[in-house]
Amino acid sequence: MLQRMASGRIALLFFAIFSLLLLSACGDKNANTDSSAERGDGPKSVAIALGHGLDYLGVNPYEDGRENTVLRTVLFEPLVLETETGVFEGALAESWDVDETGTKWTFHLRKNIKFHDGTDFTSKAVKAAFEHYMADRQLAQRLGIAHITIPDDYTVEFTLKRPFAPFLNVVGSFQCTIPSPTSFDEKGNFVEPIGTGPYKIKSHSKEQVEFVANDDYWRGKPKIDNLTVVYIPDPQTTILALESGEVDLIGADGYGIPYSEIKRLQENKDFKVIENPDSSSLEWVAFNMYKAPLNDKKVRQAINYALDREEIAEYVYEGFATPAAGPIGFDDSIPWVDTSIKGYEHDPEKAKLLLAEAGWKEKSPEGYLMKDGQVLEVNFLIQSDRTWKPMGEIIQNQLKEIGIKVNLEMRDNNLIRDLIKKGEFDLAGLGSLGKSTADPYYYFQYYFTTRGLGTVVKGNEKLDSLVSEVVTNINQQERQAIYNGIQRELMEIVPGAFLVHPTKVTIMKKDIEGWEFAGTMDPLRYVYKLSR
Repeated sequence: MLQRMASGRIALLFFAIFSLLLLSACGDKNANTDSSAERGDGPKSVAIALGHGLDYLGVNPYEDGRENTVLRTVLFEPLVLETETGVFEGALAESWDVDETGTKWTFHLRKNIKFHDGTDFTSKAVKAAFEHYMADRQLAQRLGIAHITIPDDYTVEFTLKRPFAPFLNVVGSFQCTIPSPTSFDEKGNFVEPIGTGPYKIKSHSKEQVEFVANDDYWRGKPKIDNLTVVYIPDPQTTILALESGEVDLIGADGYGIPYSEIKRLQENKDFKVIENPDSSSLEWVAFNMYKAPLNDKKVRQAINYALDREEIAEYVYEGFATPAAGPIGFDDSIPWVDTSIKGYEHDPEKAKLLLAEAGWKEKSPEGYLMKDGQVLEVNFLIQSDRTWKPMGEIIQNQLKEIGIKVNLEMRDNNLIRDLIKKGEFDLAGLGSLGKSTADPYYYFQYYFTTRGLGTVVKGNEKLDSLVSEVVTNINQQERQAIYNGIQRELMEIVPGAFLVHPTKVTIMKKDIEGWEFAGTMDPLRYVYKLSR
C-alpha cells in the first residue's frame, strides 16, 4: 500500500515538472511574457491556462468538442452576444427585430467588416453558415428555421416554422458563429479557420494554441498582441504555472481551481482574484418521484428541510457558493427569477415531523427510520469529482440525522443520465445543463418536461404546457408570468432539491485589466477587452 502511494506521488511530481518544463519551453519560444508588459513597451502578451483534460480537437467551427467550443469566439463571431447579465448586445449584427408573430427575425449586419483573409463579411456568409447548421438535426430542431432570405448584402431574414422566443439564445451562441466561406475548399472540407474575430490563429497543437491580434478587427485592434491558450489538466500544476510566471490567467471558465488555493492566492499581492457569483450555475439533486419511498411528496419535502445548504456551501465550496432557493437563481441578478420563492430553510425537526406523517415512525437498531419493517433507505448517484464526492458525503450525514439511510454510488456522468432515463435511481446529483443566463428554457425542457432528454418529471401536463408556452410567446411580460408559473409548479411538486450556485473564480496577474466573465461555454468571448 505504501509503495503504491509513493509511486502515485512520484508520478504526480513527474507530471508537474514535465508540464512546467513544457510551459517554460513555450515561454522561451515566444519570449513575450511579463518583462515587456511590466515595462510598457513592445508587444503585449497573455497566456491563459485551461484545464479541461480533453484532447484538443481543432478549430473547425462546424465540429463539436469542448476545446473547440472554448476557442470558438476567439476566432469567429455570432450575430449577437449574450452578456454576463443575460442581455444581448450586437456583434456581427448591429440591430435586429422580430415581427408580431414571432416567426420572422431580421438582422441588420454591420458594414465594413473584413474576414481575417481580407474578404468582405456579408449576408451571403451568414446564409451559408446557417444552411450548414440546419443540416444538424438537433440544432435544426432548436432553430426551427423554415427558410433564409438575404434582401441585400447587409440584411438577413430568418423565417421560422413556429414562434421561438429564445431564438437569440441559439443565434447568439458559440454554436452559430459565422466563418468565412474561404475556410472551406470546393468540396466543403475545412481548410483553415478564417473568421471576423479579435484574433487570428498562429499555431495549434494538443498542448497549446497561439493567436495573434487581428489588426483590422472591427472593434479596434486588441491591446494584447499575442494570446496563448495552454492546456494543463492537473489543477495543482496550473497553480504552479501561475506562480512561476509561465501563465498569466487561470480559471477562465470559472472552474478548476482548488478552493483552498483560491484563499491562499487572495493573500498574494502579485495576483488579483475575481469572483463571479453566478446564479445561472446550479448544483441540485433529482428525486425519483415514481418510486418508493420518494413517490411520497412528504418524504421529498423532508429531505429538502433536512439539507443545510449553508453548510454545504461552506464545507464543499469553502464559502465560494450561494445557497439556492428555487430552480433558477437566488436573486434578480439574472432574468426570469421569481423572487417570491424563498426556498427551504434548514429545519430538521420539521423534516422529522413530515416523515412521521408519512408513516416513518419506527427505528432500526442503527437509528434509521422504518415503516412496515422496511428501513427508509435511498441510493444516491454522484460523480466522483472534487465537488460531488464531498457533497454526497455531507448530504449522507445530514439525512442520517433525520433517520434516512443514504448509500452513495459513484458513477460517471453518462451512466448517471442513462440510469435516470431508465428510472433506475432514487437520488441523482445533477448540474444546470441548458440553463442560460439569458433564457433557461432549454434547462426546463431537458429536465422537467415529459419529452425532455434527461427528464425527471413525466406526465405533468401543466409543466409541459407552461414550458411550451414560454418558448413560443415573445411578449416579455407574459413570459415572466409563465416562468413564474413554471418555478412555482416545480416548488409545488418537489422533483428535487436545489442546493447551491457555485461562485466562479478567475485568478490573474495583477497588471491585467479588462477581464470580463462570459458565463457561457465559450469563456474567452470577451478576451479582446484585456490589456496590461
